[in-house]
Formats: sequence, structure tokens, C-alpha cells
Amino acid sequence: MDHCNPYNPWIGDDFTPCFRKQYIDAYLPYAIMACSAIMALIGVFRWRRRCVMSKYAPLKSQPSVMPSYGTVPDVADDHSSSSSSTLTPEAESQMVTSRWSVYNLARVALAVAQIVLYVQMGLAKLSDTTDPYLFGIVTSSLVFWGYSLILALANVSSRYKSLADMLCHHLNGLYVCSFIIALIDVRSNYLLGGLENIGLEYRLALVSFSLTSLMLVLVINEERHAPEKPIITETGRIMSGEKWASIYSQFMFTWTNAMMKEGSKRTLNDQDLLELPAENRAKDTLMTYRSHRTKSMALSIFWTFRRALTYQFFYCMVWSVVMFGPPYYLNKIIKFIEQKDTAQVPLSSAYLYVFGLFVTSSLQSLAYQQALYIGRTLGIRIQSIVVGEVFSKSLRRRDESGAAASKTDDDDKETEGNVNNLLSVDAQKMGELTAYIFYVYCFPLQIVICIWSLYQLLGKASIYGVVVMLILQPVTYFLSRRFQKSHQYVMKCTDKRIKLMNELLAAIRIVKFFAWENQFRQRVVAARDVELKAIRSRLYMFMWMGNAWFLIPILIMVTVFYVYTRELVLTASTAFTALALFNTFKSALDELPIIISYVLQARVSLGRVEKFLAEDEVDLSMQQPTTNTHIGFINNASFSWDKPSANSSEPVKLALKNLNISFPRSKLSIVCGPTGAGKTTLLASLLGETYCVSGAAVLPRHPVTSRSPLGGAVSGIAYVAQTAWLQNCSIRDNILFGLPFDEERYHKILYMTALTRDLEILEYGDSTEVGEKGITLSGGQKQRVAIARAVYSQAETIILDDCLSAVDAHTAKHLYENCLTGELMQNRTIILVTHHVGLCMKGADYVVALQEDGTVASCGTPQQVIKSGVLGDEIVQSDEDHKNMKEEAAVEGPIPVVPKTIDRSHKDGAGKLTKDEQRAEGGVSAAVYATYYRASGGFIFWMAVLLFFCLAQAFTVGQDYWIKIWTAAYDQTSNMMGAFSTTRFGSMDTAAFSVAYVNPATSTSWTAKISSVDDAYYLGVYFLIGMVALVMTTLRSLILFVGSLRASKRIHSQLLDQILHAKVRFFDTTPVGRIVNRFSSDLETIDQAIAPSLSLLVYSIIATVFVVALVSVITPAFLVPGILIGALYWSIGSYYLRTSRDLKRLNSVSRSPIYVQFNESINGVSTIRAFGSQFRFMEENFKKIDGNNRPFIWMWATNRWLHCRVDVLGAFVGFCTGVVLLAARQWIQPGLAGLSLSYALTFTQHVLWVVRMYAVNEMNMNAIERVHEYLDIDQEPPAHIPERCPPPSWPHSGAVKVENLVMQYAPENPPVLRNISFETRPREKIGIVGRTGSGKSTLALSLFRFMEATEGRIVIDGVDIHSIGLEDLRSRLTIIPQDPVLFSGTLRSNLDPFGQHDDAELNAALKRAHLMDDGSSISLDAVVTENGNNWSQGQRQLIALARALVKKSALIVLDEATSSVDFDTDHRIQQTIRQEFVDSSLLCIAHRIRTVADYDRILVLDHGKVVEFDTPYCLMTTEGSVFQQMCERSGEYSDLLAIAKAKHEQDQH
Repeated sequence: MDHCNPYNPWIGDDFTPCFRKQYIDAYLPYAIMACSAIMALIGVFRWRRRCVMSKYAPLKSQPSVMPSYGTVPDVADDHSSSSSSTLTPEAESQMVTSRWSVYNLARVALAVAQIVLYVQMGLAKLSDTTDPYLFGIVTSSLVFWGYSLILALANVSSRYKSLADMLCHHLNGLYVCSFIIALIDVRSNYLLGGLENIGLEYRLALVSFSLTSLMLVLVINEERHAPEKPIITETGRIMSGEKWASIYSQFMFTWTNAMMKEGSKRTLNDQDLLELPAENRAKDTLMTYRSHRTKSMALSIFWTFRRALTYQFFYCMVWSVVMFGPPYYLNKIIKFIEQKDTAQVPLSSAYLYVFGLFVTSSLQSLAYQQALYIGRTLGIRIQSIVVGEVFSKSLRRRDESGAAASKTDDDDKETEGNVNNLLSVDAQKMGELTAYIFYVYCFPLQIVICIWSLYQLLGKASIYGVVVMLILQPVTYFLSRRFQKSHQYVMKCTDKRIKLMNELLAAIRIVKFFAWENQFRQRVVAARDVELKAIRSRLYMFMWMGNAWFLIPILIMVTVFYVYTRELVLTASTAFTALALFNTFKSALDELPIIISYVLQARVSLGRVEKFLAEDEVDLSMQQPTTNTHIGFINNASFSWDKPSANSSEPVKLALKNLNISFPRSKLSIVCGPTGAGKTTLLASLLGETYCVSGAAVLPRHPVTSRSPLGGAVSGIAYVAQTAWLQNCSIRDNILFGLPFDEERYHKILYMTALTRDLEILEYGDSTEVGEKGITLSGGQKQRVAIARAVYSQAETIILDDCLSAVDAHTAKHLYENCLTGELMQNRTIILVTHHVGLCMKGADYVVALQEDGTVASCGTPQQVIKSGVLGDEIVQSDEDHKNMKEEAAVEGPIPVVPKTIDRSHKDGAGKLTKDEQRAEGGVSAAVYATYYRASGGFIFWMAVLLFFCLAQAFTVGQDYWIKIWTAAYDQTSNMMGAFSTTRFGSMDTAAFSVAYVNPATSTSWTAKISSVDDAYYLGVYFLIGMVALVMTTLRSLILFVGSLRASKRIHSQLLDQILHAKVRFFDTTPVGRIVNRFSSDLETIDQAIAPSLSLLVYSIIATVFVVALVSVITPAFLVPGILIGALYWSIGSYYLRTSRDLKRLNSVSRSPIYVQFNESINGVSTIRAFGSQFRFMEENFKKIDGNNRPFIWMWATNRWLHCRVDVLGAFVGFCTGVVLLAARQWIQPGLAGLSLSYALTFTQHVLWVVRMYAVNEMNMNAIERVHEYLDIDQEPPAHIPERCPPPSWPHSGAVKVENLVMQYAPENPPVLRNISFETRPREKIGIVGRTGSGKSTLALSLFRFMEATEGRIVIDGVDIHSIGLEDLRSRLTIIPQDPVLFSGTLRSNLDPFGQHDDAELNAALKRAHLMDDGSSISLDAVVTENGNNWSQGQRQLIALARALVKKSALIVLDEATSSVDFDTDHRIQQTIRQEFVDSSLLCIAHRIRTVADYDRILVLDHGKVVEFDTPYCLMTTEGSVFQQMCERSGEYSDLLAIAKAKHEQDQH
């Protein structure tokens, strides 16, 4: 009883018998049972309360929660509600567990068997009074198992799922506790009696242990609530079995087998993937996060996922401690072989060591895989949070692109380019950190264990090593800070390059029209060079960090050995054990810089995300209607695009001043004024998009909540922007905008918006996909689709921004008569900005006229405003406008009421323009590898990388070998121990031999040899070898980084060239976001990941061959299992690769839709906000996030599937090897046995690295594969053909000759131009007229060779344009396109992007384009923001005209160039065209006959053919001509004839 003190329970290496029996066997079961009973009662009470609340809670007991983020509620719903949205009722009904399952019956049987067992023991020992603890043990065990029997019976009888689950969890916990107690008893009895002396108590412990173990085997295979058949979710996918998988299945990831089996048979598609559990879906994750949100995003994330992080912490602790088990048992096995002649340990114990080797190897791996999988799961949740929050913020963030304030490149304002980075790079960085965050505390713990073991082994010498490490910490901190700064700079450089690429791709047509590819290429390459320089700096800083972490362990070892050998002998066992422990130390330190870099990068990304989320938002809580004003402005309202600063003394620049406007309800109001007066700003202010400096805007909205309908104008407001915003979907889907299809209403609206004729022309009718930014439609068509969307919606207030300017005058009249004042617009409030004042005046109830200084010139009824005289020329122009309408109606003909093609049946996707992103199938092709192989440097480069990898590894091993020589110098007989060197043990790279060590230096027989060995010599050589290894590592890194950067530069250059010279059709069918993805995330992979993964793959293969050779020489018998195991590994690896390869590719192509939707939504954010459609777009965003997360998380689940099997198989290899060595213990040398066993263990790890790195390499090469796909896209003809280069003066007169021209957009499409032939004279002005779809714009594009002629040719001034280079052609011609595109910068950089003209020329062009006059404040340095958003549509058109004036080409094409300016400006532009382009040939695509009535000749097209071509006068006077009929139908035949006759007479003279 001396040792029964509970504070002193240990004796030797076991519990004292009395402590074990009294406290563990007797008292502990009571404590466990009491805890379980209390927790069970609490659980039952909570369950009852939930049942009562769910049964009697009133319907409106839940408070209505308004979402602060405008997307999803802040308070998370119960998970059952979220999952019910995904699981069908039939699926829920399938998830029922049978009460009479074999597992529940086994629980009852186990309790009964244990009770019988202990009753028998009590009866057998009843007469035994020598054991005072027996009665207590039997009693506690009977009570314990009696309690278990009660729970088991309650579980069987329970009809309630949640109650039965709770009871099962308690029972499983009791079994685990019983297993641990029984294991302690078995161990203690084994230590006392071995296997020979088995008494009754020993037998009882064995039986109880066996029964409990058998029950645990059953429990870990139990699948509770598993459905009878696969559950099909609403998305059509099979539900993941992760939630009802057995414990075994969860740890071995067998729940992925269904998907992997499918993947092994065929290529996996997105629909084949398992559905995510509810808690991993974006919407649920974001909802949960917002319910725990605090001021700090990092703390919010931690608190949201604290439970998962706790589970991960538990697994990590198991991994970090148990990972020292394999080295410990390995040491025990080798010591047993060493002491085979004098061994005091029985052979059975040695076999238990081998079994312990297997168990600890498997257990640490399984715990590690669970920690990794939890990390990856948290990673996708955090990426969902970041992407969801950024997208949500983007829908609320104030769009300041309209601000005129100067913004330089150094400004930190987030724009579309770097917000894309937030979605891609920053979200990924934060997710990556979360996946590996546990290393932050695991590595320090492993280091502490190593230090403690080293102190037990080396004494005070280990303290010196720790001191050296602490002294060197400031160096690593300094390098880490430098790395963080370099990473921030890299992110800035990447942002600038991506922004430039976004702008280039958005304006690719203008770039091609003006042949600016080379100049823009230089800009992008310059930005890329700056970025690569920053990446190089970061890589070098990372290299120095790695060198510091490589050098620190060497300095530690030198210090430790120096201190130790001053007093004691360095024996082999001491040296190699210390070295093995320091290898663990070193592996943790080697990994720390990577983890620190993750932390630093994630910290930068977190700061960027938090900064973006803190930006200004649009305030949609508008002023409520007053007595006098229902919609409008009150109290002298003033607005600015610039944010008013409370601290700044400078007054804010006002865009609108002193507004007091009251738009009448259910009536039409119009807003007019000169170009640039602020009409668009007035509507933006009404919608809340600008800053209110004084007064208020009044615009009532319906409250938008998560329960609001998702489709149409939820807010009750519909808005049509001046530049129409459309989604990349079909015309019908654009019009419906999420609303259900109402056929009658839909057909009415098609006629009201004059879309019926357009749908007749389009091959696929309203199924036609409009393309990105509506690329397949003309400006007028886009505008009318946007109007149709507004009219179809349920909006009560419709706001239209200059929507009539983008259409022809007669179409504008049709829109006014049938749409704006039509039946579906009755009782709606309509606010219309327009230049067509005369047209709309008669139907308007209220008119607002703005002045150029942003004030109201006059407002009131039309009569009041007319009397004020402020309208001036706009009223006068109405007559001319009326004439134009008649002319255009005559040209176009009547608009059909119902399009002929509307009822065509189209197969799904028939009208699809944008192609789905392609992904390769099968293995990565050799061509893809060759692309990177050549770009990085070819054969010499990779041989150098391989050589330096081998040299670095050789010198690292050389250090270990030198220790063997050093220890052998003390005693040649000890070199057998030297054979047991520093082999890395499995994946843990550790050797915890510190348990129960006796310091060998205490033996006096060793001390006499100290003086005969020159320790300084051996220590110096050891340090020198380490320095050489450091140099080799540095050279390896340098070569690798140089080759990687070279490949990055070459691949980017090739990709950029291919994109710049791709055919225009490519950009019509490929979203910009998809292309940007190649230039962002794919290039990041190429920049940083591919070279290391390829080199490590080659290194792993070489290391595997080396290990096989070494072990085979020592133990030739290893070849037989080695080959078999290798084949097994190969089959597992290939089985895994077939699925993981598809998952990675699916993951790659699923990222782009997120960026595409983001860019699309940002472009139309004002429209989305006005409609109140934020919720619907967030729902779409959630679906796209889930679509990306699904292949990503399953890819990592299959990785864990692979590692579990490979590691357990590796543990089994170690087990078999250990058994063989024990059987051969009489003849094998201990050193050779240790070497063989150690290398046999590392063999499995090297094979795993081969499989893993092959998989990682294929995944990384997918980035090359995706880029390689774009290296083969169809290219335009050469930019220059030297032998056919036209003379510098070409074209000198602009004479055009077209011969039998046939044009089609794609081979599968019908011809658009059909055998066109005509010829123009030098400097001739040609008007091109024809109905919509007659081929006018296609003819203009043909002149610039945007598509190649199927037949025929075009000759300009005697030169066949198809025979010369594209740049030579396009640089000599000029076009003024329908949609003007501007670049961010200044007016000067837009007129003359490459500095080829002086300021005098540019100013003159601005004046001639009527953009600048003598008193104008506009200068060449005026800022142009992204897309020119701070200029009105009319001003942008004038800038495009000025750009053409600067270029001074002999041939100019105008494509509806005056569609968005007021009539006064239009008149002046027409004068400018006639005066400035006298010496140029002019091809004008016009819809108003009056515009071209005085041109030299008229070309009339119809259905792609030339119908007539002659002077206006001749065509008008030719009886029956098509042009004459057009003029007659216009009702202005006499006026038009007079204009044509005057021109004819002028030409005659």
C-alpha cells in the first residue's frame, strides 16, 4: 500500500498495482459513468425542449431579420432548413436507421456478455480475501456495464433519430473508455507474467479487452442513417455519403469510392461529382459566418469554425505525439537484435514492438490525413466567404468610375483588375493558409519534444543548441519581413498588369481597328517585366529565407558537438540518435519558412480584402416622399461624383446644383439638355449612385429582402442605362430577367420595342446568345433589348437614360408611340433622358431642361418650359427629326407585329455563341510538357537542375556519413553502430530514441580515447561539408528560379502574341474572364509551382531507385516483396490518378465562370441595384462558387484516399520487414538490420512521393495545358508581308473596288454578303443604306479584314487588301465605330496613345470635333477613367471623332457615328465631316437619307446584295428604283430631291 498515493502512481515503467486496481479499475468507471449520465440527461432535456418548441411555436415567432449585406440574412438558419433545400422529401425519408440493426443488437449483447463475465469472476473469486480491491473492481464493472445495457436497450426502443444518435455516441464513448482501461490491465499483467503465466485476472482482462475490441471493430464500420439507395439532390447529383459514412470510411475516405470507381471507367464530368454537404455550400457557409461576424475578419473566421478547428487540434496532437512512435519502436527492435545474446526482453515483446511499429505508423498517418482534410474543408469555406463577401460588396460598393478626380497608377483604389485578384489570388491565399494552419502549432510542439529528448541524451550541450537557435531568430524575422514587403509589391505589379489586360481585352476591337497590337503589346510586356522583376526579388528573398533555415541546424549541430566532445566521448549511438533528433528538428524548421510565407501572404490578402470591404457603399435608404414630391429632388439638392471631405478646405466639385424637381406619378417626364450637362448624373443621383452634398433625392423603393421574389424589378424600379447592359445569355432570358415566361406579354413587348424584325433576321431568333457585353447585337438592338427588359418587369417606376439615341429616328418614333406611351406603360412613372425632345414633348407631363453648369434651366409642364425659351434649337430640330423618322421608316419598311422565327423550335444551345470552356481528357500530352521544357531552357537546364539536386542531397548525406567516420575514430569496433545512420523514418522524418537512455559516456573505458582523437578536425570537416551542401542548395535554387522565370516570360509572351493576333470571332465566343484567368491564376502557377514540382518528381524517382538498390544489396529478399508492393502502389496510384486528373481539370474550368459573372455584374451594377436584383445575382454567385469548390474538395479527398492507403501499406511493409529481421536475428548484423529496416520504411515514402508528385505535376501542368490550348487558336493573317508592303503614301485617294465578294462569319453560318461588286472613285463620299441585317456593318468590317473573304476580293487604290499585311492595311484606314471605346488615362493618351502627334494637332482635332471651344475647361490632360465612364456617351462619340481627325486617313468608315449626341452637336459633326474629310474617301453607314442625300453616290444593300449604286439624283429620278421608293415613302421626296439635285448640278459644274 506504500505506492497507492494517487500523486505517485508510477513505478518503473508501469502503474503501481494498487493505483491501477483502486483508481483505474474501480473508481474511474464510476467517474466516466457519472459524466455520461449527466451529459445524457442534459441532452434529453434539450431534446424535449426542442420537440415542444417545434410543436407549439407560433408561425411568426421568428423575428424578421433584415440583411445588412443585401444578399443573405445575417443570422444563420438551422442546418436542417438549409439542407432541405437540397435534399428532396423522398431523400429525407430514406435516411432512417433500423432500430433492430446488427450494431444495436451487438451493443446489447456486449453489455450482457460483460456482465456475465464479471459475475463469473466475482463468483470464482468470492472466497479470495487476499485481494482487497477485487470487490470494488467487480462492483464498478457490473454497474458500468449495467448502465451500458440500459443505454443500449433505450437505443433499441427509441423511435426518435436524434435521441438514438445521442445514446449511440454515449455508448461508443463508453466502449473507448473500457478499451483503454482493459488495455492498461492487459499491459500490466503482461509485464508481470508475460505470456507464460496467465492467471484468472489476466484472462479476464484479455477476454474483456477482446470483447470490447470486437465491438469497436463493429462500431467503426457502422453507417448510421445511410440511405437504402443513393440520394439524388435537386441539382441532379448524388449526395455525398460523408455525413453518414462509418468511422472506418471517414478515416480511410472510402465514401469517395463511388465517384472514384466511375472516374476509373470514364472521364468524369461535372454532373458525375458528388454533391457538397450543406455546411460546405457557399450560401450556408456565408450565412454561418455572418451570424458570428465581428469587426475583425480573422476573429470572425476563427469563431465561426472553432468546432472544426478543435477537432483538427485533437488530430494534430495525436499526429505530433504518435509520430515519435515508429522511431521509438524501431530503436527497440534494433536494440533487441544488438542484445540477442544477453537480451532480457522476451521474444514476444520484440514482436509486440513490431506490432507497435505498424500501429503507430498507421495511427499517426490517419490522424494527419484527418487534420489535412479538415483544413482543406475549412479552406473552401473561407474561399467561399471571401468570394461571397467581395462579390456582395461589389454589388453595394459605390462606382466611382464616373468621378472626374485625377487618379494615378499609384492610387490604391481597387478597380476591376485587382478586384479580380481578390477573387482569385487573395481568396486562394487565405484558403491555403487555413488548410495548413495547424503546422503553426504542430511544428513548435515537435521541436519541444525533440529538445526534451536531446536534453535527456546530451545534457547541457543541447541547451547551447537551443540558445544558438534563439540568437538567430531575429535574422529569420528580418528576412520574413522583407519577404512580406516583396510579396506586397508583387501583388501590386500583378494588379497593374491584370488591369491593363482587362482594358486591352475590353477594347480589343478598337485595338485591331487601329492596328495598335504592337504598341499595346509593349505596354503589357513592360508591365510583365516589372512584375517578373518583383517575382525574382521575392524568389530570391525566399531563397535567402531557405538558406537561413538550412544553415541554422548546421550551426546548432556544430555547437552541440563542440560542447559535448569537450567533456565526453561522441559514440555512435549518441551521435546518430542526436542527429536523428536534430533531423526532426531540421524538418520542422525547413517547413516553417513555407508556413510563415503562407501566413505573411494570407495577412497581406486579408488586409486587401478588409480594405476593399471597408470602402464606401451606395446608400439605398432614400428620402421618403414628401407632401409635394413623390419622386424627384428637394431642398436645393446638390450632387457630386467626388466624396465630400469633412477635413478638406477645398470645396467639392459639384456635378449638379440646387435641384428642386418633382416628377409626377404615373406620367412621362423627360430630361433634356446639351451634351455633358449632367443628364446621366441626374438619374444616377436619383438612384443614389452619387454623393449627396445637400438636399435629398426622393425615390420610393420596395424593400428588398431575402424573401422577396428573385426575378425582375424587385425594388419596383427598372433602369435602362445609356450604354445598354446585357447578360451573356439568350435574348429571351435577358428580357425575362428571372421572371416567368408570359407569352402574350412577351410578344407584345417584342413589337413595342421593334425587336420583331431583328428576331426574323437572327438565325436562332430569341434563342440567340447575345455574347459577352452583347457583342452579337448592334448598339440599337442592345438598347431595345434593355428597354424590353424594363417594360417586361413588374416595375412601377421606369428610368430610361437616352435610350432613343442609340436607335434610328423612325425606330425612336416607334418606341415612343408603341412603348413609352403604349398600353403596358400606362400607370407607370417614366423618367426619360432624351435628345428627341420634339418627339416626346407631346406625351410628356413634365420637362426638365439642364444647363451645361449642372443647374436646372427650367422645369415644369411642356408649355411652361417652351415659354421659357430654354429649349431653343431642340424644338426647331423636331421638324427635321420628324422628317428623318419618315425617311428611315421608308428605308426599313414596316415593323412586323410578330416575328416569323419566334415560334421556331431550337435544340438546346443552338443559338449559343460563347462556347463552354474546353478541358483535355486523359493524361497530359507530350506537347504540353514540351512547351514548358523548351520555354524553361531545354535539356541543359534540366540536366543542371538534376545534377545540383543530386549534389545537394549527396553532400547532405555526406554529413551523416562523416559522423560515422568520426565515431569510428574512437573505436573501430563501433563502426557497426555507424551503419545505423540518419535515415529519414517515414513521412515523419524523426527518430525519437530518447526514451530510457543510459548515457554511454559514463563508461570509464571510453574516456581514455578522448585525447587520441582530434575533434576539431572532424568538427571542421563536418561544418565544411555542410557549407558545401548549402552552396549546392543555393545554386540549385538559383538555376531553378532562373529557368522558371525564363519559362514564365516566354510563355506569357507567346500567349500574349496569340491573343493579340487571334481572330475577332475568338473574342466573340470566349468571355474576357476566361482569358484573364489564363493571365492570372494559370500564370501564377507557371511562375511559382511547375519547376519545383517537376524537379522534385525526378528527384523522387532517382531516390526510389537508389533505395531499392541499397536495400537489395543488404537484403536481397527485399526484391520479391518490393516488386509486388511496387506493383500494388502503381495500381493504387494509377487508379487514383484517373479520377484526380479529371477533378483538377474540372476545378480549373470551374473558376472562370466566377470571374465572368463578376465582371458582367460589375459592368451592370447600377442596373442590378436599381432593379433590386442583388439577391438573385448572389444566388447565381453561390452556385458558381459551389461549382468550383465541388471538384476542388473532392480532388483533395481523393488525395487523402491515396495517402491513407499508401501509408498503411507502408506501415505493413515495415511490419513484415521487422518480422523477417526478428526471425533472422541470429545471423544478421544489427547495423545492417537497422539500415535495411530504415531504408525499407523510406522506400514506401519515396514511392508515395513519386505518385504524389506525378499527380501534383499533372495538376500544375494543367495550367500549361490551359495556356497551351490558347497557343493553338486561329490566328489572323500576318501583320506584315515585306515583299507586298504598300508604298508609304497608300492609300492616296481611297478608291475602293469590290469584286464578287462573299463573306460569312463562320464556315457553318450562311453568307452575310453575297457576290457584292462595286467600285468607288478617288475621294468619293459614299452613303451606304439598307434595312437592318442587309450587311452594311459587315461590309465595313470586310474593309478591315476582320474576317477573310470566302470568295472575291477588295482592292483599295490598286492594292488587293487580302495580299498585304493586316497592320499595313488597318493602320492606313480609319473607322469611327458605333460604340466608342476609351482607355483609362487622359484625353491626350486616347487621341494619341503612342505620342506620334504634338499638342497643337490634338487641340485642333478636339475643336474640330466640337468637344472643345475657346472658353471650354476641357484640356488634353483631362482624366479619362476606365471605359471612359466619367464622360457622357455623346462626349465619348466626339472623342472617337477627334481620334479619327488626328489619324488623317485617305479612307474613313463611319458606322452610325452620331447616334448618341444632341441634334446641335450632330449638325456640327456633319459639317465637320464634310469640311475636314474633303481629301478622304468616306463610306458612311447611315439610316437617315437626309444625312447622305448630298453624297457623291449611294450604295443600296438588301439581304447581302448590291441592289443599286448610283448618284442620289439618278436613283431618285429612276422610276421604280428601290432608293426612289424609300424617298417617296419618307414623305419628304421633294426636299430630298432638291438636295440631291443641288449636289448633281454642283458636280456638273
